[in-house]
Amino acid sequence: MTPKDVSASPQGIRLGFLVNLPTFSGSLSELIHALRSLELAPQEIDLYQLVRNYLHYYQQVAQESLDLATEALPYLARVIELKTRLLLPRPPQESEDEEDPLEETLEAVALLEEFEDAIQFLRQRRNQRRVLLAAAAPRPQYPRPERPIKVSISRLAELASRHRLSSYFELAVERLSMATAIKHLQARLKLLRRAVLTDLVASRDWATLAVSFAGFLELFKENKVRAKQDSAYGPIELELTAEQRRDAA
Repeated sequence: MTPKDVSASPQGIRLGFLVNLPTFSGSLSELIHALRSLELAPQEIDLYQLVRNYLHYYQQVAQESLDLATEALPYLARVIELKTRLLLPRPPQESEDEEDPLEETLEAVALLEEFEDAIQFLRQRRNQRRVLLAAAAPRPQYPRPERPIKVSISRLAELASRHRLSSYFELAVERLSMATAIKHLQARLKLLRRAVLTDLVASRDWATLAVSFAGFLELFKENKVRAKQDSAYGPIELELTAEQRRDAA
């Protein structure tokens, strides 16, 4: 039994897989019947060659219809697993109860028969779908409701113009710059002579405090103000230097 025994014609593929042995010729179902009725001995069947022939037959099915072969992939995986088991060496028997060769052969042939039934079922379903014609249902006629109020486009435009939103202005708060903060601190110190830094800042938000503190550092670095802080994290008291006071005067 070789791959050449499998018919390669489309008609032969549609008839199904046939087993050709010197003492037997027929389908997989007939092969199972012959094994169970003891008309054929398990030793007369080369399981590995049988599985190999069936995989060759499956390749011809895939060439005929790729969709059909794709749907049968789960069965193909089981047959490939069977072929792998047949290729592996058998482990040594630890007991006298050896596996019945008849049961092993029947299990393998039954798996191939299940694969064959799936292919035939998928082929029959595909052929049935070919003759089905999609029924075109008539389009239902729904009554179109009339408009409750008939208004022209010009009338709608006139109504919309009456309710148009009036214009409005947006006021954006200008960000405080370093130069502005320095000028503000100098102006307040000229007026108050001496004051706490936080009292010289107009706003208490975080951005204004940060820019004002940076402006104070610039004035201190340029020796334009003197600073005094009695304790850590305590208030910072500022006053103009003598030179700055003379310029202010």
